[in-house]
Amino acid sequence: MIEPSKRSELVSYPIRDIVQAAKKIEAQGTDMIYLNIGDPAPFGFRPPKHILDAVKEALDQNYSGYAPSEGDPELRKTVAEYEHVSPDDVFITAGLSEGIDFVFQAMLDPGRNILLPTPTYPLYLTKERISYGTIEFYGCDENFEPDLDSMRKRINEFTTAITVINPNNPTGAVYSRKTLQGIIDLAGEYKLPIIADDVYDQMVFDGEMTPLRRFSKDVPVVSGNSMSKNYLYPGARVAYLSFQGEGWDDIKETIQRLCNQRLSVNWEMQRAYISAIKGPHNHIKEFNSELKKRRDILVKRCNEIDGLTLAAPKGAFYAFVKVDGPWKNDTEFVHGLLKEGVVTVPGSGFAPTLNEKYFRLVFLPQPEQLEEAFNRIERYMKKI
Repeated sequence: MIEPSKRSELVSYPIRDIVQAAKKIEAQGTDMIYLNIGDPAPFGFRPPKHILDAVKEALDQNYSGYAPSEGDPELRKTVAEYEHVSPDDVFITAGLSEGIDFVFQAMLDPGRNILLPTPTYPLYLTKERISYGTIEFYGCDENFEPDLDSMRKRINEFTTAITVINPNNPTGAVYSRKTLQGIIDLAGEYKLPIIADDVYDQMVFDGEMTPLRRFSKDVPVVSGNSMSKNYLYPGARVAYLSFQGEGWDDIKETIQRLCNQRLSVNWEMQRAYISAIKGPHNHIKEFNSELKKRRDILVKRCNEIDGLTLAAPKGAFYAFVKVDGPWKNDTEFVHGLLKEGVVTVPGSGFAPTLNEKYFRLVFLPQPEQLEEAFNRIERYMKKI
């Protein structure tokens, strides 16, 4: 028997791990509504036509070879203008997942930590684990905004950076300007850089937000963004890291080496990202309007079902729903819900230190399908 490495056993991704269990039940004849993964495509949303046209044009122009490892020069220039940095501060990655991987490889040694919110996106947990870093979470309030006192208490001599996910996955929270300024001030006090996951930064349907990177001033920030969400094209697998502020030179050299060893990102998709950033951006307002309709259904149905509690999302397309009931943990709840034909994700995959039971779902389906999903959830809750 060939044994896997010990490091590989530290890898988990609950958003997709649940699918294997769902498929077994689906094969027995249960109709499944998949609310586990944040992909707009299965729910009828398409990238804007000018982005798709740019892919076709790039293929016609024979963008089929290796691109420069750090990214297409014109795309880096376009991103730099958008982010108000130099093209040398921009690196193109194969989705933001690769960007997160590169940043954690570059900044984390065994025994050190990059401070994470709880709940957090599971990829951050995996990257911290396989780097043999120590897991340190800062808490959030009842609306899932970061608790600055908690953040201060969790910073220690081994902390190398603070991670901020805004709008948040998995909660849909959108942080206030006051909270973001507090994080910046704290990072400045402890001389820590900020890793800003900005992948949903245009996906806000309640109020407005200013991304942290726009007013971080003297605090160094690395911002990650992507064509996946704002431009409805997760299959393109193209994103960027943008380094802002001073002190990043050694990290950027490391990121360059990591880009070199994986060769390059699909060139035709990089050309499409140029068109995405330059616009037009009419789809964003339309998409946010559709998300708000679905969010309102979500809030209404959660309020109607005994045992469910929700802090209403204000951005992205996720909800982190609290469950009260006899289930021993959220994994038991989610696996039981599979038998009703609804696929969600256990909250413990995002927040292993929380004592309460939660599950995460996406609210991308058409309204009638979302209503049906909640009919099934309600039926399941009443069985207990």
